[in-house]
Order: sequence, then C-alpha cells, then structure tokens
Amino acid sequence: MLVTILGFGCNWWRRVGTDADDRFRFTRHAAFYNSTGVRCGRKIRRHWIVPGLIRFNGSGNFSSHSLERCVGQTFSCTEPVFALGGNRIVFNEKTNRCSEPDWFLVVVSSERFGMIDFRSAWLSEHSQVIAASRLRDKQETMLLMGAGDWVKTSMGLWRLTPTRELKVGAVLQLADTLE
Repeated sequence: MLVTILGFGCNWWRRVGTDADDRFRFTRHAAFYNSTGVRCGRKIRRHWIVPGLIRFNGSGNFSSHSLERCVGQTFSCTEPVFALGGNRIVFNEKTNRCSEPDWFLVVVSSERFGMIDFRSAWLSEHSQVIAASRLRDKQETMLLMGAGDWVKTSMGLWRLTPTRELKVGAVLQLADTLE
C-alpha cells in the first residue's frame, strides 16, 4: 500500500533499541511513533476516542529531524490493522516521487478545519480513521483518504482534491456539495 503524507498528528514519541552496546540503537534500530493529541497546558495528551498510531522504523529512510520534508512524500506501508488496542500502520520506506498513492494521510484539527460531530455522517465511506483525540473543544483526527473523499466539520464539507500544482500532491479544501 502506498500512502502520501499530507500532515502529521501533534503527538510524537520514540522507542530505541535495547542493546546498550549497539551504536545504532538511537537511529537505525529506533522506532518513531505519531498519533493524534490535544494540548493540555504545556503537554500533549492523547485523549483518544479512536486509538491508533503510525510507526516509522529508523531503518526506513525516515528522519525525525526533518519532518517537513516528509510532507508530500509517498511511503510503502502495511495495511491498517487493529492490534494492541488500536489501529496501526507501519510506514516502511519512501518510494520514488512518481508513485501514485493508494491513500493520503490527512490530519484534521479543530483549530484549522472546525469541530467534527462524530455522531453524524461526517466521513466518506471509503476513508479510514486511524486515530482521533478529543478534549472539550479541541479535536485532532488522523485519516486515510482517497482522492475525492470528504470530511464534514462545523466549518463545512472538506474534499480531498489531488493537484499537480502543489508539491504535496493533494489539498483538503472546502466543497459546495457532496457531488
């Protein structure tokens, strides 16, 4: 499965290898995790209503020091699975720029896109929720979306539109209708 990253959740953490004699345990043998979260004072908390995360292995051509360079990049990934109490996807390695993605990884935050009413029909049927966090009037939701898929918030209907004009390859923009 090929996924182009359009955004990341605000919650990052890292696990390193356990062999203290391994000089690569902080880089090649590390795993970087990303998920949704909300700011609580000076900390980021998960407050998951849908638990889930994405994982990058240190050996997969991923650098946590230049996250902005990963936006617009396409990665080969595992299929989403439910394991250990949440949705999970492993981002294995970057592919070449010409690869057409199967999905786009999109993060919808209440600050930028408005609040989602999770009790309503808020997401197109082919999109998949990876993780969602909510605390009072703050939300962040991580989605896999295909071209033309939509998400409905308090600000309106947002449709994912592929575009060759942007380096990232697609944009979530306000739409007039579901058609």
